[in-house]
Amino acid sequence: MSDKRTFERLFKTNYTSLYFYAFHFINDIEASKDIVSDTFRYVWEHYGEMDPEAVKAYLYTSVRNKCLNYLRHIHVHTQYVEFCRQVSEDFVETEYPELDERTMRLRKALDTLPPRTRHILEECYVHKKKYQEVAMQQEISISAVRKHIMKALRVIRTEFAKKNQ
Repeated sequence: MSDKRTFERLFKTNYTSLYFYAFHFINDIEASKDIVSDTFRYVWEHYGEMDPEAVKAYLYTSVRNKCLNYLRHIHVHTQYVEFCRQVSEDFVETEYPELDERTMRLRKALDTLPPRTRHILEECYVHKKKYQEVAMQQEISISAVRKHIMKALRVIRTEFAKKNQ
């Protein structure tokens, strides 16, 4: 008898029982069909190399292992989805309001600064200019730039040190 006919008989005899075996593990119709089909595809590709007496045992072992891998994958996927949901929920519910509050408090502190002090702070911290560069631009000494920065940071620290606001 040819390998093709032997394999066909093996397929017809075992496909349904392997399908129910897989379905028992994973309770998913399509995934069970895919697992059994993948197992038979592998056996077909390597049928000439397999011991005919051990093929049936191989089919059941392979289906069981693929089902376990599928369940692990589903578990990891579920954990990842839950992690992403939790992180996004935490970020949306926690980070944005806190960020909005901090931003408002920072703006409030900046609004109280004299225009020149605020400009010097923005040049140094927002535009990342060196004190010397800002001093030359403003035609003041580097120590004057430092004093403006210290004044601005003191006002900001004071605003953030306040409780219940």
